Amino acid sequence: PQQAQRQQPRKTIYDAMEQLAAFYQNQLRQHPQAQRAIDYLKQRGLSGQIARDFGIGFAPPGWDNVLKSFGSNDESRQQLLDAGMLVEKEDSDKVYDRFRDRIIFPIQDVRGRVIAFGGRAMQADARAKYMNSPETPLFHKSSVLFNFARARQAAYDTKSVLVAEGYMDVIAIQRSGTAAAVAPLGTALTEEQIALLWKLHDEPILCFDGDAAGQRAQMRALERILPLLTPGKSARLAVMPKGKDPDDVLRET
Repeated sequence: PQQAQRQQPRKTIYDAMEQLAAFYQNQLRQHPQAQRAIDYLKQRGLSGQIARDFGIGFAPPGWDNVLKSFGSNDESRQQLLDAGMLVEKEDSDKVYDRFRDRIIFPIQDVRGRVIAFGGRAMQADARAKYMNSPETPLFHKSSVLFNFARARQAAYDTKSVLVAEGYMDVIAIQRSGTAAAVAPLGTALTEEQIALLWKLHDEPILCFDGDAAGQRAQMRALERILPLLTPGKSARLAVMPKGKDPDDVLRET
């Protein structure tokens, strides 16, 4: 009984995250300013069906869309703060939406439950092109791989798993049918994430971007994996052409 009582706040946050995921998906379909996001996704080769399959959504411009839709009372507002979806202003009790004018990618745990979101800015002058939810009771980015839950069946079907850098690369690889794909969430691969990779495949392939930053990230990942190698558990590298990412290569083939 005590454990069930402790789990209740987490269950409530899980429910809130599922509602938010549905909200963002609905905004992509219906919000008047979502056309820019739709055009971007089409430009990257994503159809409406693929967007639905991956739960892609849109956070409209404005400071209080989520707050007005879900934070009508103190309890709901606190749940949204606990989930990292609202941000408190410094030296004030006022809050505002974390994600604004961004394409939204749901981040799921190993059981396929939404635990966080990633957002790609629509404005060129945005302070951060990509941003993720902060650490929360549900979300610890060092122990999560984007697309892990969906990648399980794909890894079984294709007998291959690629580790890419970003959301769009993962989606491009997986929809191509050539391999399952996952990505760390803006950090170097951790031991927990490597353990998750080996649950999908004994020899995952590191497939980072072909620019200097991507190659440095790939080498850091390799350095992290090498001390952990055991008989039957290894990794391979796929080096992208200079200046290209996996999505670029797939669209050119």
